[in-house]
Amino acid sequence: MSSSEGSKWVSRCVFGSPPNLSELDELAVLYHEQAARNTRDYVRSWICPDCRKEYKPIQNMLVDLPPFSCDDCGLKNDAAYEWRITQCLINGVSLDFKVYDQNRKPHCTLYSVAATIDATRRVEGAKKGLIISTPLDVPEMAKTYEQVTGFELGKEPPEELFETYDNCSLIMEVVKAHGISFLLGEYDTLLQNKCVDLPPIPRLRIKSYFRVDRNNVLLITRLLASGYPLTAGMLHGTLYWYLKGDQYYYAPKCATTADAHAITLIGSGLASKNNMPETFYSARDSHGTKSHPDHKMRDFGADFFLWACDITDVWGLRGCLVSRDLFQFHVTSDVWILIWSIKHTLITKHIPYPWTNSRDESFESNYVMILTM
Repeated sequence: MSSSEGSKWVSRCVFGSPPNLSELDELAVLYHEQAARNTRDYVRSWICPDCRKEYKPIQNMLVDLPPFSCDDCGLKNDAAYEWRITQCLINGVSLDFKVYDQNRKPHCTLYSVAATIDATRRVEGAKKGLIISTPLDVPEMAKTYEQVTGFELGKEPPEELFETYDNCSLIMEVVKAHGISFLLGEYDTLLQNKCVDLPPIPRLRIKSYFRVDRNNVLLITRLLASGYPLTAGMLHGTLYWYLKGDQYYYAPKCATTADAHAITLIGSGLASKNNMPETFYSARDSHGTKSHPDHKMRDFGADFFLWACDITDVWGLRGCLVSRDLFQFHVTSDVWILIWSIKHTLITKHIPYPWTNSRDESFESNYVMILTM
């Protein structure tokens, strides 16, 4: 499915459909026993008070969710719960990921997409018992986006955006084609500049991306529970900057007096809103670890709750790829490097110093595991 043909860049954006419920059921069968969670137990059956019909919990890859509502009378289940991807483990591997910081630049969508990619690759690696945590160079990706599109990130012309206001599809398209570079250390960067024979820095690309109907709350909650972190849009006002960690945010309804913002959805729950059961999402911001501080976390924060009715757009992605079938990293000492290619071929290759062929036997027992998905 592609967007309208009204502009040069928007017409190039091709996004697919989100995973359907059958795919999510299959993931639950394959990986449910490998997942564990550090959260309260809410996995129980629900009996509709009106119809007296019993509903079993909805099984997902990461966590089982309470039944959403009664199929016969439509009564909504009011059982409160809350969970997050960052609280879960797969094969003993934590799915928590970095809190990004856009540094007050209008780059929230890019940083939200980067956080979604980061969480997605951790989920994929954890399925195989691997920890995937190589840092991503998001500022470099911002420069790549501007070079490729010719637009200043966050200030694109409305006619070049999806439905005139959303730049997420453009960012996803550029990341799919060009990828995000891995972040190297200062000494590695020096070697990269001095030694022309070193291999290029690998880049992480996404396989494909999709858009979800924001009103399809059941699908969104199941996608999250199946290990699909999502990029979402919202509106916020001045009080947003005073929001504390794990507090509920009531977004303004008037778009003319509010600012648009992008966040990463990492979980869901149900609570009472105006004496009615309402689904909310756990969201991670991209303004650093000091945003939305929580006294229980020693003034660290970044996560808050957003009502499902207050999100404006929802985007997700399917898997991550490395831009080359097989690549090798250079390192700052004489070591053996274990390389995992995207074809899942594990090989061992000796990498000498860039400036000499000598070999220091004291490094022979040192290994660096480079994991790519």
